[in-house]
Amino acid sequence: MALETLSEAELARRCRRGDPAAWRALVRRFTPLVYRLARRMLRREAEAEDVSQEVFLRMHRSFGSYDPTRPLAPWVARTTYHAALRRLEATSRLTLAGEPAGEDPLLALPDPRRPSPEEAAAGGEASALLARALDGLPAQDRALLDLRYREGLSDAEVAEAVGMPVSTVKTRLHRARARLRGWLAPLLPRDGP
Repeated sequence: MALETLSEAELARRCRRGDPAAWRALVRRFTPLVYRLARRMLRREAEAEDVSQEVFLRMHRSFGSYDPTRPLAPWVARTTYHAALRRLEATSRLTLAGEPAGEDPLLALPDPRRPSPEEAAAGGEASALLARALDGLPAQDRALLDLRYREGLSDAEVAEAVGMPVSTVKTRLHRARARLRGWLAPLLPRDGP
């Protein structure tokens, strides 16, 4: 059986036993999740790449404490979430200490994953409004929305990933959505007379 087709539980068991091929398969499987979450929280490609490497290093070191009967995605997301928060805190301390945060020149390059010009024309303005509104949210709220809606985790999995009670996650998601609605409602066309 190919390692890429193994269930998360079996992959986790093999990783706990020290199987290097299983570890490579796990890294391949979860790199997109780790990178996307880190990138959205940190907003800089280089920072996201650094955090992604840190996440897999931390996971490798602590895999012995992972419970293979639990889903792997929330554990991976929790590790990423906390590593990105630590990086945000360190970056804000450096910026406060007088070192410039700087802009990543790679962010100015065109993104090949962008929609076609026709698709961009149809949804570009709304997407830009949503992106600006999301940028106005705190990093933690962006991460919660990202895990819930882009990564498809349930409220319980998001709570496990970020180490918050489910009720707190639901409340923060509700408030973040309400904030977004409040910001976007005056900017979007209304239906009806």
